[in-house]
Amino acid sequence: MTSQRHMVVLPALCWNIRRPDFYAVTADVTAEGIRLRSSARLAAGEDLTCSIRHIGQLEVRITEVSGQDFVVWVRGGRATLNGLARQFVTLARAQNFSLEPIRGHRRIVPAQKTAVITLESGVTFPGHVLNVSASGIALLVDQALELGETIWVGSRAARVARHFEHGIGAAFLEPLEPDAVHAAMTL
Repeated sequence: MTSQRHMVVLPALCWNIRRPDFYAVTADVTAEGIRLRSSARLAAGEDLTCSIRHIGQLEVRITEVSGQDFVVWVRGGRATLNGLARQFVTLARAQNFSLEPIRGHRRIVPAQKTAVITLESGVTFPGHVLNVSASGIALLVDQALELGETIWVGSRAARVARHFEHGIGAAFLEPLEPDAVHAAMTL
């Protein structure tokens, strides 16, 4: 079973009796601990005091080190971490992190850049294709579309997944075959 990961970026100052103060930044929190990043050379098993902005001073033990990332377990165990989790989740929501889907397919710019967009209401309007992949499409549009709204791009059903200036990114409800994505494709 994997833990739910909450991304939250907060500055931290950490130290112990054997090392000078060093700066770190939180990356995320799970039931397994708090992941931070720092340029300091650290070792698993090391005890630290970390003062994390908006959270407070915590006594922690490093449980894992990977490059510049390190995971700490808060002294007091899971009950203490669970108590802190509400604070971290509230701060994560305030930072408005939305998880960007990981791109699993290459993107192309098709030769045919005009597409007809159809809303569930039947209203149609033109869109300009910026790029397309087997899993989705980026379009410039003049209409305001809601996140999660179902649209049709040509004959392909898609769900609006993100907004950017003057456009949207939409995920196809049924991905295309990767071989079907090429410069001469039409939607």
